[in-house]
Amino acid sequence: MGDNVPLLNEYKREFFWKRLPQTLLGGPKLRLGFEAPVYVYMNQVILFIIPLLLGGIFSIIVELAGVSIITGYCVFGGCMGLYVFCAQLTSFLVQRKSVSSVRPNVRNILSEEDEVEFESCFGPETFDFILPVKKWKVNVILHALASGVMCGLGFIYLIPTTLNVLYSNSIAATVIIYTFGWITLCIAQYPLTVTSPPESAVFRATDAYEITQLMRPFHVCLFCAADLVWRLVLVIVLDQLHVEKK
Repeated sequence: MGDNVPLLNEYKREFFWKRLPQTLLGGPKLRLGFEAPVYVYMNQVILFIIPLLLGGIFSIIVELAGVSIITGYCVFGGCMGLYVFCAQLTSFLVQRKSVSSVRPNVRNILSEEDEVEFESCFGPETFDFILPVKKWKVNVILHALASGVMCGLGFIYLIPTTLNVLYSNSIAATVIIYTFGWITLCIAQYPLTVTSPPESAVFRATDAYEITQLMRPFHVCLFCAADLVWRLVLVIVLDQLHVEKK
């Protein structure tokens, strides 16, 4: 291999910069190899930030209106599960009404790079591109439930009052963890609404049952569940110490 041979040639470099944000952000295709209307990107951004918007609203309600965290968990988790279900149902109904198929059933391995002709913001070809219907209809229910559980656990952890206690009332730490925590939650939730992003170590054709879409939510749930169990143990220990002092 000569000294002047680049690590990535021009084609690979272009492909890399298209795939990198898609993988890191959980699936949004914010850089395409062809010219697409602005609404294609805006729709993806809206789908991506909806958990953040709803979570911010419910965080304010819990903090200022005196609503319990458990109630916030149930309502917010239910809203996110309903959101995934309604998004998939809408995409299915819109695409089913189309006269002709938007894409052929047989797709090549570079299908993500195929150019799409968009006709309208809410056309079947747009829904098929930004919100494809899941292969197995039962996954619509399973992924909606997974989204509700994960977002609910993340909501409990990211409540500002909780973060203040965890990080010794440090405003800077609270703001940083709150911001990046919700971004992480949006990244993990997006595949549940849409589809799994391309992973460098996974050949997509082997994922016939759409299991990879659950991997990021699984890790988020594992982290939040561990934190929740730890805090429950602390509450039990503190209550026990309080009883012994009496």
